[in-house]
This record gives sequence, structure tokens and C-alpha cells, in this order.
Amino acid sequence: MRARVVLLALGMFVLGLVAHRTHLIWSRVQAFEARLKAWGVHPEVELLGQYSRNSESLTGVRDVDTALLPLQVRRSRLSDVLPVPKTGGAITTIGNRIIVLDRLGNLYLALPSANRFVHLPFPPLPTDVTDYLQTPGTHLDENTFRAYDIEYMKSAKLLVVSHEAFDRQVGKSRLTVSTIGVDEQTLGPTSSWTIIFQADPEVDGPNVEAGGRLTSKDGHLYLTIGDYEIKSKAILDNPEFDFGTIVELDLRTHGNRIVSRGHRNAQGLVITAKGEILSTEHGPSGGDELNLIREGADYGWPNVTLGTDYGNYSWHGATRVGEHRGYESPMFAWVPSVGLSNLIQVSGFDPRWDGDLLVGSLKAVSLFRMRFEKERVLYVEPIWIGQRIRDIAQMENGTIALWTDDSQLLSITVDRSRLDQNVRPIKQANSTVSDACIYCHHFGPTSASDFAPTLSDLFDRRIASDNYRYSAGLRNKEGAWTEDGLRQFLRNPSEFANGTAMPKPNLDEDQLDEVIAWLKQNSDSDHDSPRERTRRLSQLSRR
Repeated sequence: MRARVVLLALGMFVLGLVAHRTHLIWSRVQAFEARLKAWGVHPEVELLGQYSRNSESLTGVRDVDTALLPLQVRRSRLSDVLPVPKTGGAITTIGNRIIVLDRLGNLYLALPSANRFVHLPFPPLPTDVTDYLQTPGTHLDENTFRAYDIEYMKSAKLLVVSHEAFDRQVGKSRLTVSTIGVDEQTLGPTSSWTIIFQADPEVDGPNVEAGGRLTSKDGHLYLTIGDYEIKSKAILDNPEFDFGTIVELDLRTHGNRIVSRGHRNAQGLVITAKGEILSTEHGPSGGDELNLIREGADYGWPNVTLGTDYGNYSWHGATRVGEHRGYESPMFAWVPSVGLSNLIQVSGFDPRWDGDLLVGSLKAVSLFRMRFEKERVLYVEPIWIGQRIRDIAQMENGTIALWTDDSQLLSITVDRSRLDQNVRPIKQANSTVSDACIYCHHFGPTSASDFAPTLSDLFDRRIASDNYRYSAGLRNKEGAWTEDGLRQFLRNPSEFANGTAMPKPNLDEDQLDEVIAWLKQNSDSDHDSPRERTRRLSQLSRR
């Protein structure tokens, strides 16, 4: 019996690696896993448990109205096609093709118009993840041991990936940058992976404050290195360590140097048309930052922040909380925090947006379009998307691509037809809807001051997914809003979701029909368009 278990565990190990690299024979992998669990065997390799696949497909096009442009957002989802590790990952573009990197280092070609994703036959990243998992006290989940970012360097025909790698000599993981040659036509590898940089060994192992963002120019790479939740100022303020820095890597010599320090967890990095380096950075409770990176500057973390500690109104004993004195100040900050991710400078999209910054967010599930005058921010426009935006890129034809934590790929273009008509959609609620809904709810993005979540795209998003402080009862609900689900909720909110703050609207059945019909017609910009009638909705599984 013991030999049988050992053999089955070994088979599970090999099968897990095969699934990790090729995504084949998924049903057999699940069968093996079920048998192992039945015997109480816990395989050392946890890779298989990271993969999931959606049972229903999510496709379609929806309209998004912004201050200057009407947009169309086309969506497809990688986990509809292949089992993948959700959360994290990144995208890059080669011409008008999108390359997807998932958080365990697998590469895919995305074909959004056909809702297709093709696994690319690249060798595994040099992560030594199996050695990492064999080390006592380690584990693998959506927040640890990730591949963080991918950059295509056209002049060198190289794909560059930042990722965790386990250093067997010191028994620690390290933020690593690896490169591999790629054929632009076939998108196949032309070399093996080469490690060109490794940051200092991590004190407490990999976690969500790793940074890992990449950008490049003229044969030089720039990499953000997070603070890895290190609390010691003696380490973070020590110039001998590279935690909390932005570094420059020379692709030719593989040399490196620190450009700036005092960063917490920089999740976005871009070089503008003027050659300026801009970075987005997570603050604590408030104080997410947009920084103009200056040579040799110190941005103050962990000594200063425009936010506070979690759960109180202070910051590490500071006498003047919410100030940034004595260090390089951010160009702009978000209070409260929105969970910033990557950013681009828009080019070739539309003259009304070209030159603006477009910043993604995780917590706020929105884009932020930023208009500048020299180094001054003129305004910031929030654009509600409804998904945790992990990465953002732009194709040669101008299409903007978003990668989300739900493995969705969103392709954004200008709706030229609506722009030519020059008429905005008008949503005017009747008296029943106004009395029952609009007194508290609203359309468009939700801000911290709103009394209730948005009604935009109500029948097109999972329950409790807006940027709003939902009750535990609603957060624990599975699936997306449907007519039946909304009807149950409006009949008796507290019975539908225990603990919700939504009062009972006291509507009769005719009024319920009226409200639901109006919301279904008006919760999106154009539910009567042909493409919206053919749109397929799915019930999204919650993480």
C-alpha cells in the first residue's frame, strides 16, 4: 500500500509539472488529485492546485462613456479556454499581437477577436519553484512566488520577464530578471532563458509587495523592487540593499545601478515620449502615488507617506501625519487608496487622449486618465471598468489592452459611430425608479463618498464587485446579478443577504417589474444594439 501511494504521489508530481507547462490532460490530473486526497496524501508540489478553468464562456462588447470619448470594450477570458493560475500576470505587445504571461510564468498568444488563446511553447522560467516548495515553511498561493511583468525589447528581439526565483545556495527567493530570444513572426523561442539580474535575497520570502514592474529604452531596462513588507528601517535605509528601489539594468553588460530609492511597492513604470520615468506606487491606508523618478532621489518610504497605518490615524510615530517633508514628493496622490497598477502614455489612440497617462487600478476596478501641463496634473478622470486591472498595454494600431486578475483580456477602442453621431446616451429614470433606486444609487464610477454602489452594468458584473464597502452577506454571494436574483433581493434584501444595509423598498410586483425592466434597459449604454443582444453573460466564480 505504501509503495502504491508513493508511486501515485510521484505520478501526481510529474502530471502536475506537465499540466503546469502544457495545460494538457486536465481531467486526468483532477482524477489523480481526487485519489490522492481520498488517501490523505498531500503532494509536495502545489502547482496543480493553482490552476482553474471557468465552466462558461465570457465574451461580448460593451459601451463605456467617458468625458471626451465613447469607448467599446471587447472582452475575452483566458480561463474559458485553458486552466490557468488566476490573479497576477502581465501582458506585452509585439506589433498588433498580445502576449500574456500568467503568474506562474506560462506564455500565451491572445487573439481577442476570435476569443482564442494559444499556449506558446517556451521553456519554463528558471524559477526553481519545486526546490522552493521543498523548503520547510514555504507554500504557493496567488500572492507568493509570482511572475510579475513581461516586456518586449524590439531592437534586441528579446522577451524580458521579472519573476521570483529560489536561490538554493542561500535558501531564499530573489526577484529575478530573465531574457529569452523570440522570433517576431512565429513567436517561438530562439534561445534559452538567461538570468541577467537577481535582487538581494528576501528576508521573509516572496509576498505581494515585490514590485517587479519593467520598462525599457535604448538597451536599458528599468525594474521596480518592492520593500517585501520589510519593517526594519536599518535595512530599507541602507544603501547596500536594493529593497524599495528602482534599478537600471544594462542589457549589454548586465551591469546594474540604483536610480532611486524610498519606494514601497511600485506597481507601474513607464518612460514617456519626453524620456521621463514615471512610476505608480502603493501607499498604506491612503497615499497611493504617481512619482516622477529623478536620479538619486529618495521618495521617503517608510519614513513618510500621505496615508496612515491600517486601522488608525497615525504613522509610525510621526508628529505631522499626512505630510511628505524632507523627501521627494509625488506628482499626485490618491486618498483614499485605489490600488494602483501599471500605466501607459497614450499614443495613436485618438487626438483627444493622445499624450495623456492611463493608469490602472486593482481596488477601484477603474482606469484613471490623467491630463498634464508640464509637470502639473490638470485633472484626473476615473473610468469605471469593473475588473481588477493588473496590467495595461497598447498595440501598434492604437488599441488599448487591459489584463485583469480574473484572466480577462479587455480590448478598448473608440466607438467611431457614436462619436460621429455626437450624441451622448441619456438615462432618465421614471418616478418609480427614482424613488426606489436613484435617491441612494448612481450611474458611473463609485467614489468613497457615495451612499450606495453604481447601477452601471448591473446585469454584467458579479455580485458585490463594485468599489463599495459591501456587507459580508453580499460579499459571500456567488455569481452575477440576474433578473431572478435582483427580484429576490428587492423583495427582501436582508433575507437575500443577511446584514445588508439596503432597506426594503416595499415595491409591489408591478413596480418590481417596472424597476427591473428599466434597470436592464439602462444599466449599460446600449442594451438594444445588435451586439448587446448577442452578448453571452456568465456567472463568475468568486476567488
